[in-house]
Amino acid sequence: MGERQEPRGWGEMLRDPGALWQAWWRALGLRAPLSGDVTQEIDASLIRGIGDQLGFININTSRAGDAELEQRIVTDVASYGRQLGRVLDALDVLIRNDERGELGDEDQRALRALETLHAEVTALKQRSAADRLDQLIDDIHALRQDPQANEAALRRIREALEDD
Repeated sequence: MGERQEPRGWGEMLRDPGALWQAWWRALGLRAPLSGDVTQEIDASLIRGIGDQLGFININTSRAGDAELEQRIVTDVASYGRQLGRVLDALDVLIRNDERGELGDEDQRALRALETLHAEVTALKQRSAADRLDQLIDDIHALRQDPQANEAALRRIREALEDD
């Protein structure tokens, strides 16, 4: 068998759809799977849990020293958002209870920026809770359809409302 020759013009490409696709891929600089270097860690395993998986392929772009340990921390201990929230909450306590007199302008600006970030995150959480209110009310109505079966859940709701 001889080598395949590249089509010379549009007419030949239209007669050979595969050649048209190849020309298109080359023009965009795309590569087919397994045709070149891969710089991401790709895990297509369906055996592991798929809670944070989108589709059949996981792409891990974090540069953790131990990616498996990092995944266990995020899965078993706390998400990145929860970890960051706890750090912001703790820093907010330290900032509110500290004297700033000895800090320079740059340091004070950095603390104000962190306070602003904390306030913005808190405000977004509050707006998000308010946005879920309609769903919460619908869920309560659904629970009340069978009060005996949902007695424990309804009691928890009443207790939560009485706490305030």
